[in-house]
Amino acid sequence: MTDSLHLLLTWTPFLLEGFAWNVFIAVCAVALGSSLGALLAWLRVGARAKPAAIATRISTILGSVPTLALIFYAVFVLPNEIVLPGAGIVLQVPPWAKAVLGLAASPLSFTAESLVVAYRNYRKGDIDAAMLFIPTWINVFLISFVASSAASLVGVSELVSRCNTVIAASETNVMVPVYLYCSLYFVATSLLFTAMINRLKRSRLMVRTHRRMALAHAAAHG
Repeated sequence: MTDSLHLLLTWTPFLLEGFAWNVFIAVCAVALGSSLGALLAWLRVGARAKPAAIATRISTILGSVPTLALIFYAVFVLPNEIVLPGAGIVLQVPPWAKAVLGLAASPLSFTAESLVVAYRNYRKGDIDAAMLFIPTWINVFLISFVASSAASLVGVSELVSRCNTVIAASETNVMVPVYLYCSLYFVATSLLFTAMINRLKRSRLMVRTHRRMALAHAAAHG
């Protein structure tokens, strides 16, 4: 037990660097997906029938394709380098960028669907229902964050990949302690975001309750 703890403490900086890659990939994927999803939502509510139908179709298709399949598709279809014509400049396309593209599909589909619902609720005057987009969007980030572990399958040196490195470098069988230790990173982050979601929901509930009490008070003394 003591040897395992010493091993984990020794490798913790190395594992934390991998965990930082998980966070970075998730943030980039959600930022990219949310931006493109917002564009599709805008087309669905503000464009003509044909562009709106195309935007709806795109968000539906991307939402139904498994994330892992999209990551592998991005890895094997996209080139490893891009040559800028006329400039002679070669741009490398790293595996993490391809993982970001694959992971961006899920938040893209969610944002495209949920923003349309939020917009319709806002137009009806139901502000509380429209604001529910925020805590559910945080939930999407959490899902993308956990799914970022799949980036290890395409060569990204993130937390799971580094777990395998630690296990391979050890002279003893420490697979279970290493994986349990690294799972705590995801669990702790998930609990943090869950607490944020619950706090947002409670604050919205408090605001709504206060508003209703104010309206009831005004009606009673009107």
